[in-house]
Amino acid sequence: MSSQPLQISAEDSQLRDIPVAQIDRNPENPRLVFRSGEMEELLESIRRYGIQVPVSVYKEGRKYVLIDGERRWYCCQKLGKETIPALVQKKPTPLTNLLLMFNIHALREQWDLLTIAMKIPRVVALLESSFSRKPTEREIADHTGLKRSVIRRSRLLSDLPKQYQEDMLDELKKPKAEQKLTEDFFIEMERALTTVERALPDVIENRDRVRRVLISKYQSGVIENRVHFRNVAKIARAERVSGSPRAAKHALKKLFTANDYSIEEAFKDSVSEAYSERDIQTNARGLIAQLESLSAASMNEPLRETLEKLYRRLREVLKGN
Repeated sequence: MSSQPLQISAEDSQLRDIPVAQIDRNPENPRLVFRSGEMEELLESIRRYGIQVPVSVYKEGRKYVLIDGERRWYCCQKLGKETIPALVQKKPTPLTNLLLMFNIHALREQWDLLTIAMKIPRVVALLESSFSRKPTEREIADHTGLKRSVIRRSRLLSDLPKQYQEDMLDELKKPKAEQKLTEDFFIEMERALTTVERALPDVIENRDRVRRVLISKYQSGVIENRVHFRNVAKIARAERVSGSPRAAKHALKKLFTANDYSIEEAFKDSVSEAYSERDIQTNARGLIAQLESLSAASMNEPLRETLEKLYRRLREVLKGN
C-alpha cells in the first residue's frame, strides 16, 4: 500500500441532494465530542447561506455513510433541513475508510488527542493485516498524516485503563477553562511514572494505585501544576546528577502515598541540591571558557566589579567547605 497521503477523488463521483435522514455517521470517524461553541459559527453560516461545500458519502445498502462533512451534516439535522448536497463516492475498504478520516482532518481543525488515541489501535490492526506485519511508527505517521510525536503522545492515552479515558472524555465535554483532568495531565503523569519504573523499578508496586493517589493530590491542589510531574522524572534519575538513589526512593514512596506531601517537597528533600550543583558546574565551565579569551585590559568597569564580587563569594563558599 502506498505511503502517500490519501485523498478523496471526485473522479466517477456523483453530486446529489440526499435526504439528511438517509445518511449515517461513519463508524470509523474518531471524533468524540462536538463542542457547542465550535459549532455555532458553522450553524449560523449554513442557516444563512446553506451548504457551500458538499459532504462526501458512499452507498451502503439503501442508506449512505459519511466520508467527509460530519459537522455540516450535524448542523443540517439541527436546522431541520430535509436534504444535503453530497458527492457519492465508491465505497472504500475498511483501512482506506479509516485513513481517510485522519488525512481529511490532518488538513483541518486539530482533533483532541484522545480522539486519535482511541483509534490508533484500530489503525495499527488494519495496517498490520495489510502488511502482514506490525507497522512502524513512521509508517503509521505516513498513512495517517499524523506527526510521530502525536502518535507517541496518543499511545500513552490509548494504553490507559478505560476508566481514565472516560474521565478525560467527560472533561473534554466541558469548556477548556473548566477542564482539569486533561489529556496533557495524563501524558505528563504517565511519562513520569514510566521513567520511575525504568530507573527505580522497585518503587512502584501497583501503578494504578499510584495513579489514583496522584490524581487525588492534583484535584485537591497538593500537586499544583501538571508540569511538576517532570520533577518526578528528575528524582528517579538521581544517579545521573550524583544524587542519592536511596533518598530518591524514600521521597518517591512518600509522594506515592495518600498524604499532603507534594512533588516540590519530594524534589527538595531528595535531588534539589544535586541538580543545583550540576547547573553551577555547567555554568562555571562555560564561564571559564569565556574568560580564557578575555584580558584584564579589555574589561569594562561593570564587568570587573561583577567578577570581583563573584571571586569574593567563591572564596567564602570554598572556605566554608
